[in-house]
Amino acid sequence: MNRYYKLSYLSKVTVQFVLLSLFTLVANGQSQSPSDSLDPVALEQKIGQMIMVGIRGTHLNADAMELTRSQILSGDIGGIIFFKHNIKNSRQFRIFVKSLKALPVNQPLLLAVDEEGGLVRRLRKSQGFEEFPTAAHVGANLSMDESYDLYSRMADQIHQTGLNVNLAPVVDVNINRISPAIGQLNRSFSRNPGDVFDYSEAFIRAHNDSDVLTTLKHYPGHGSSREDSHNGITDISSTWRSSEQVPFQRLIDSAKVDMIMAGHLMDKGVDSKYPASISNSHIQITLRDDMGYTGVVITDDLQMGAIIKRFELEEIVIAAINAGCDILQFSDPLDLDENLSRRIKEIVLQAIENGQVDPQRIHESYARIIDLKSRLSPRLKVTSD
Repeated sequence: MNRYYKLSYLSKVTVQFVLLSLFTLVANGQSQSPSDSLDPVALEQKIGQMIMVGIRGTHLNADAMELTRSQILSGDIGGIIFFKHNIKNSRQFRIFVKSLKALPVNQPLLLAVDEEGGLVRRLRKSQGFEEFPTAAHVGANLSMDESYDLYSRMADQIHQTGLNVNLAPVVDVNINRISPAIGQLNRSFSRNPGDVFDYSEAFIRAHNDSDVLTTLKHYPGHGSSREDSHNGITDISSTWRSSEQVPFQRLIDSAKVDMIMAGHLMDKGVDSKYPASISNSHIQITLRDDMGYTGVVITDDLQMGAIIKRFELEEIVIAAINAGCDILQFSDPLDLDENLSRRIKEIVLQAIENGQVDPQRIHESYARIIDLKSRLSPRLKVTSD
């Protein structure tokens, strides 16, 4: 029995049950069709929505963007994450993002950035942006109203660039103050899980009020870790505390969650083979079945040392999908196979043909992603140059 709950794996459903389930979803108004599982074009489009990548360019017509532009237009990718090498200055970046959003696609792109404040930021003062303090500073010095005002400025800046996703807030509890990935970088709001919830809620509310989606990270909790998952497997088997689950659970219960990011965190008491980011025990059984989360799960960067040094791409993709993850993130464009989206599609289609992946998993992820993207229509303000 794992330390969370004792639940058995769901048995593999029959083809007849899959078709019946798809029919039921249509009857309930879901954007799916019973024939999708038999239609390779529809299935490929749905797989494309599950892929988020980093890119090399700084403007749409750059040579480095030629293949990416083609992949966007063909529906091979559903999201893009931006880094400092994509940003020369605020004006260039706004034009770049606007040109990407103008491309004719069936579904809008998720356009994401890591903008926590402190050291983890992509929009820098030297490029013409306002910079913001660390979560630790906010948690120690600001009231809830002051935090909301600060994060409203952050969210408005993100919105004005044309982006629609912030891969934040960090809801890790600061269990280990010298954790190289969290505590030492002042990325946690507090050692108190209740305070983490309160400040995270203010962060989320401020962003949603500015039409920016947010992402809780790093599930199931990175705050007690002794290693940095950028470099290798981070084992939290002996350090993880139940208090680390509290902010996630309270935010889920409060219906405050757009996305949750699964971290490359190894808890052998839950899954002795896979880290949380590609673990069915962590994602499907604990997060979804036990904690009641029904929204989008995005993986942490699947090129990070914790994952890519240990598993082959085929195993990573299949395990992540079977785990219940919806968006597979591959962030580093300088070390990115330009044909990655095609490779991922081929892996998934072959896995479906071989019976390693149930096509229903693709339909489920697609439905969650489309529901998330339906929230992207402007609510309060319109971006202008």
